[in-house]
Amino acid sequence: MPRSRPTYEEHQFTRIIPGDVETVRNRICDVLEEFNYVVLGESPIQAKRKQSRSILTATILEYQGRLTIGLKQISKASTVATFDYAVPYLFTRGDRESLEREADAIIALAAASTSHVICSGCGAESTGAVRFCRACGAPVAGSKLPPELEIMRMTAGASASQQEIIFGLLVTLLTLAVSLPMVLGSDGKAANIGWVFIVIGGLLAFLSLQQGLRRLQRTLNPKPITALSQKPDSQRPEFESQRTALPARPASVTEGTTELMADASREPVPVLVIKDTDPIK
Repeated sequence: MPRSRPTYEEHQFTRIIPGDVETVRNRICDVLEEFNYVVLGESPIQAKRKQSRSILTATILEYQGRLTIGLKQISKASTVATFDYAVPYLFTRGDRESLEREADAIIALAAASTSHVICSGCGAESTGAVRFCRACGAPVAGSKLPPELEIMRMTAGASASQQEIIFGLLVTLLTLAVSLPMVLGSDGKAANIGWVFIVIGGLLAFLSLQQGLRRLQRTLNPKPITALSQKPDSQRPEFESQRTALPARPASVTEGTTELMADASREPVPVLVIKDTDPIK
């Protein structure tokens, strides 16, 4: 018996992107990899993303899904893009808004992909809105990511936390509605079953509420990403502290030799004198 394919819910909307069709197509195909998509086709753009986390803890942007982007040039300097998302679940309006914010982030990052940044450390050139040099890993001064990326993250996190909090409240109300009449209306076996429902439902509701509140806290207070040079000493690798303990390298061979001669003048080397104790013949 053939296996039935999983059903997907679709969400479609349009955006206007500056540039001609081919330029926009190439930029979007390059940027989609940054959002964990695998590009399957380019006309129209077809991409697929695997599920990265469990459905119980994932946001809408971590579900498996498909994305089709149709491009149509409406003038010499602008192109209309139709985003067609297909994902397993769309629980709330917040999930649809999260997909739209992801599309805005893709467009913003594609527009920033034409900028060039020169690393002050190694001189390598990086393309796009990058935070670290792709050659040496040093922080790139003055590089800023588009604000659409932060809006996308906050929208997806807030939508997921809202669903978890609402689910916890519904479980609480349902548990009370079912178990309280059993506990208050009888003294026998039904009362014991009611207490069991209260314990199980209360635990499930508590876990859901706790997870939702924690996710909301992480969404509103994200951890900053710092470079290695900005980490505290307790988090730096051991070899880095050993390297700083070594003496500084002299600027030239002459300078190193002069320092050695100065050290010798300050601390005279003791001379070993061998005394002859044999009698003179």
